[in-house]
Amino acid sequence: MLLSILMTLFGLIAAFEGCFFLTHLHKPFLIFHPDRQAPLSKALIVWGILLLIIGVLAMIAAWTDSILFIVTMVVIGCVGETLMAYSLMGYFQAEQRKN
Repeated sequence: MLLSILMTLFGLIAAFEGCFFLTHLHKPFLIFHPDRQAPLSKALIVWGILLLIIGVLAMIAAWTDSILFIVTMVVIGCVGETLMAYSLMGYFQAEQRKN
């Protein structure tokens, strides 16, 4: 039961991040300005869609009782979140070099 709750929470966090990225394509947030950087805006679209898919699949996996599906989604989610963070960090460093 606890595993299902934690996987649902993991899926909700990933889906929230995906929705956040998709709704902030033309608004500055944190240190990012997608309205000034077209490649950043495109990256947010890609990561937003991927994180939404990961979030929905993680929530489905939470209630299937398939350990293989749950472990697969945890690994895919962790790798996806890490790659997203690294890719957005590249835009952060590019913004810092301009200043």
